[in-house]
Amino acid sequence: MIRPVLLLLPLLAACSANDPLPRADNAAEAACRREAEASPTVRAGYARLPPPENVTSFNRVKAEIAATERGAYLRCMRDKGLAPPGGVEPVRPPQ
Repeated sequence: MIRPVLLLLPLLAACSANDPLPRADNAAEAACRREAEASPTVRAGYARLPPPENVTSFNRVKAEIAATERGAYLRCMRDKGLAPPGGVEPVRPPQ
């Protein structure tokens, strides 16, 4: 009875090792991700993050931080002459 469970453990371990948001595949991408995470605008966003008890404001500011970080990352990738991974840009509202 124990053997089938033991056979499933490596499979479960392999599944849990997959990161839902894969990190950098190369050195330039990793450098841009670090640069984006350390950008002053992203750090300022974290500084003004409200307490998690205020869920609406907390989620709004977290979304703003994510958008700012993504923009800094894409800017860095463009500056290095690299295309960002993926290929689909976020939908922007008409201005």
